[in-house]
Amino acid sequence: MSATDPHGTRRISRIAATLVSLFFAVIGVVGYQRTADLLQLLLFLALAVVGFGLVLALFRGVDWLLDSLDRRR
Repeated sequence: MSATDPHGTRRISRIAATLVSLFFAVIGVVGYQRTADLLQLLLFLALAVVGFGLVLALFRGVDWLLDSLDRRR
């Protein structure tokens, strides 16, 4: 653990965010292949980006919570 990542959550947050993003992207591509609906593809690609950001934001919240617990001691 480094000084910039005292709780060791940076790597796991990136992995989780990438998996969520990949899930939505794959669903979008598979759906586009079945229906040829470009709007559906764009919607799921946008969801992939939003999901990536949301997971990173959740882990920042977890880091903030862990930091606040460390400060209490």
